[in-house]
Amino acid sequence: MMSKTKTTIGVNTPLSTTGTNGGPTVGGAPGSSVLLARQKKRKRARTIWIVLSALIAIVLIVAVVGGRKEKPIVVQTEKVSRHTITEVVQATGKIQPEVQVKVSPEVPGEIIELPFKEGDRVKKGQLVAKIKPVTFQEQYESALANHRSALAQAEQQKAALIQAKQDLARGDRLKASHLMSDQDYDALKSRYDAATAALNAANYQAQAAESQMQQYRESLGKTSVLSPMDGVITSLISQLGEKVVGTSQFAGTEMMTISDLTVMNAMVDVDENDVVNIKIGNHVKISIDAFPDRTFTGKVIEIANSAKLAGTGTQDQSTNFTVKVRLDDFGSEDLRPGMSCTARIETQTKENVLAVPIMSVTRRETEDEQAADSLKRIREANRGTFNDGDVVPTIVFIVHKDTAKKVAIKTGLSDNAYVEILDGLKGGEEVVKGNFRAVSKELEDGKIIKVDNSGKSGSN
Repeated sequence: MMSKTKTTIGVNTPLSTTGTNGGPTVGGAPGSSVLLARQKKRKRARTIWIVLSALIAIVLIVAVVGGRKEKPIVVQTEKVSRHTITEVVQATGKIQPEVQVKVSPEVPGEIIELPFKEGDRVKKGQLVAKIKPVTFQEQYESALANHRSALAQAEQQKAALIQAKQDLARGDRLKASHLMSDQDYDALKSRYDAATAALNAANYQAQAAESQMQQYRESLGKTSVLSPMDGVITSLISQLGEKVVGTSQFAGTEMMTISDLTVMNAMVDVDENDVVNIKIGNHVKISIDAFPDRTFTGKVIEIANSAKLAGTGTQDQSTNFTVKVRLDDFGSEDLRPGMSCTARIETQTKENVLAVPIMSVTRRETEDEQAADSLKRIREANRGTFNDGDVVPTIVFIVHKDTAKKVAIKTGLSDNAYVEILDGLKGGEEVVKGNFRAVSKELEDGKIIKVDNSGKSGSN
């Protein structure tokens, strides 16, 4: 039998006691302290993780920003210096001989002789073709007979005139002695006048017959086609046995072309915008496709006044002028008519002018204040040469410390390598000349650049 324990609860006695499982009771002072401690520990851990996350984020941002540092553009440069610049107009065309004659027969007929072939040399007056002469021979012989007949008739009329003249002389004596009537005398005089007229008519007929005979004789002679000059048969069109038409009736059949190959010209077509800069006597360098390892020289000797229009009414319409260039001594080279050539005509030359490489010059819109001021100054100095105020400026990039700086310029003459600078640069600046992509697209004011003139960097 269990004994009952009586517990007295005083005023200061704690209410909680330990339960059967050892846990806190209603008062719970020891358990509450543990719970608070655990909560503080969790807050401290959460704060530490927040701080660590923030630090990691800052480190990552710094790393990314540092990794995105602007990469310099590799460029090649050259100092602005003075050069001799020769402006060149380039044109293409064909090589042609100075003298080139198209040979056609003057009389029609069949070719019965053709003693030369294409490429043979001929002398002036040498037989180059023979037309069948039978018909012209017959015509000549007939005209010759008519001429001889007319001469015989003229001789008869001459004898009749002599007889009439003698009769008239006797009549004069008889009339003076009053032994002939006026009627008989008038008959003698009329006979004399008629004989004179008949002789004149016979002489005219003889002259007409002679002219016709000479005409047929010339036609007979024209059956032999002779070379009009010393030269080379550069084109042989007709063949033995062909029938040709003479130039006396129509345009005539072109049988061959004879050319003088001792004097050769380059006939080139120059655009209308460039021909105004070309003058007689301009020096020319000529490249002929058939001789790739040699450059020929010459001078402009003729500039066409009439234009050659091509592609009229289409997008490819062009207006060109033919310029004749006389080749200087070209030695023993076997130049042939029709060879393709390219002429570089030197129109102007300036010595000791400020210039930059042609690869340095580009056209860009500019927002840089200094570059805009430079452009404005150039425009004011050249008022009237620009279409309007919004024209895209011509610029170069110069090296300013380790960055690129845009400068507006005015250009003059140019050749294959350099462009004359009229305004915008003073000389001595280090100007960017490559690579092409950098100059044309990538470079801007303030862009970080790296100069590499070793020649090892790529052109792109």
